[in-house]
Amino acid sequence: LALAACGGGGGSAPEPLAVTINGEDIKFDVTAIEAKVGQTVNVTYNNKGLLDHTFLIDGLVSEQIAVPGQTITFSFTPNAAGTFEFYCNIAGHKEAGMKGTLTVTP
Repeated sequence: LALAACGGGGGSAPEPLAVTINGEDIKFDVTAIEAKVGQTVNVTYNNKGLLDHTFLIDGLVSEQIAVPGQTITFSFTPNAAGTFEFYCNIAGHKEAGMKGTLTVTP
């Protein structure tokens, strides 16, 4: 117990967050993600649609492309609190509603 009591408070990164998102024609099955600043977000992205789909968050996640039936994995770590939009960048998909919100808290 003494060692646990001596453990430094704060400063350590939060546990990684695992998120699975299915891209369908034309929607994501997950439209809200919550993470903390400095938390690694590990994403498994399944394209369950009949069209190519992408995932990106401007300034945070570069465009990730998945062809029909493909599963891709990628990670990112937000370094600032705020609300960010993720979306599919295929022409017309975002406008049709293929988007969601990442909320990052301190």
